[in-house]
Amino acid sequence: SSRLFLTDRLRVHWGGYSQIAAELTLLRAASREHYLYYHLLSGSDLPLKSQEQIHTFFDTWSGKEFLAFDSLPVPVSVTERISLWHFFRESRFPLAEPLDHLLTLIQRLFHVNRLKKETFSVRKGPNWFSITDNFAQYVLQQEDWIQAHFRRSVCADELFLQTLAVNSSFRPHIYDEEGRTGSMANLRYVDWEGGNGNSPRTFQETDRDMLLAQPHLFARKFERDIFME
Repeated sequence: SSRLFLTDRLRVHWGGYSQIAAELTLLRAASREHYLYYHLLSGSDLPLKSQEQIHTFFDTWSGKEFLAFDSLPVPVSVTERISLWHFFRESRFPLAEPLDHLLTLIQRLFHVNRLKKETFSVRKGPNWFSITDNFAQYVLQQEDWIQAHFRRSVCADELFLQTLAVNSSFRPHIYDEEGRTGSMANLRYVDWEGGNGNSPRTFQETDRDMLLAQPHLFARKFERDIFME
């Protein structure tokens, strides 16, 4: 009985604001129905539990926000993703990335800091989430603020939601801001140690029993040609 919602197509560039714009577009389309929870999944994700188990879990933890956070303190290199200007991340120009690095160096020399008058705390974590309708509506209400602080950024899809959450009244509702439960904080099982450094390990059919034994609700990553019942 589920329905499929189609949104306007967006040209998304890795590391650019368009990644955030795509997430906001998805939330805007889905939140019109005021569902209890919204789950951001990639095309390489699969659920590890049945629909009944997933629904029971969120009934049990109703009102909690499932976002994962990197440990504190936040490195300067992460803060610079939004404290410096990044003008070329949405460009297909071949020299866009070298120009971005050059501009970053110049801004450091001149001590540029877009956040110097701001008082909010910057936080980082994986961009995959399971959030409540209340928080989703709040995020959409903050779209102007998000654009003002994250539009000329790099890889800020790993910053904007975590930063919004900890600087809002939703902070007490975060399931595990301290990361005590590891990847259970956002309910996604990902094997980075078995990956190649830039990408997590791709699960194989032989991993089936191990995956089903995990307490997580979802896992990544999977390939289409690897069959998992």
